[in-house]
Amino acid sequence: MISRTERVAPRLPLASTPEVSTPNRPTVAEAPKPFARDTFEGASAVQRTAQVAAAPAGDHGKLMSEYLTGARPPPADFKQVMGYEPYQIQTKHGPRMQDPFGDASAPGKIGPDKEFDPAAKTHDYGYDLLRYYAKKGTPLAPEARKAADAQFRKDLFDYANDQKGFGDKWKFKTWAQIYATAVELNSLRQGYGPP
Repeated sequence: MISRTERVAPRLPLASTPEVSTPNRPTVAEAPKPFARDTFEGASAVQRTAQVAAAPAGDHGKLMSEYLTGARPPPADFKQVMGYEPYQIQTKHGPRMQDPFGDASAPGKIGPDKEFDPAAKTHDYGYDLLRYYAKKGTPLAPEARKAADAQFRKDLFDYANDQKGFGDKWKFKTWAQIYATAVELNSLRQGYGPP
């Protein structure tokens, strides 16, 4: 035989002295508030994991600049997702984070690809950050890619301006303009999204 008992409202603890009820204070225990529903209900696995590693809110151009200059460490699972750990170098113009597998990918290796290699490795890390956040389901805003391209342009021209002779400065500035413009036109063509 099964017997059911009716639910009874919780009792208030007995006090040793009588209390006077005031209008601002409830005389009965308030019922507990229900828990918030799971926000992942109906979401795919990618959407659920994206919430964990979502791109930080705010200015994504500034975020990219912080990543590239080492002011912000890589995302915690960047190595696991992208397959490498970026490293930092010190340049005359400040620290730069690098993709160890990156390089200046000029068609036919024309131009000063070896001289521009440090700028290219930083730029490649920036593009890998764009890919990382896209894989996580929270792509960065177009400002992030624009900031990566702007850092690349700055680093190329810093290298050119650091040269001693007029001829070398002119040569490297010309190549810096060619490399930077090619990258920027490609970004425009791709809508400033992940490459």
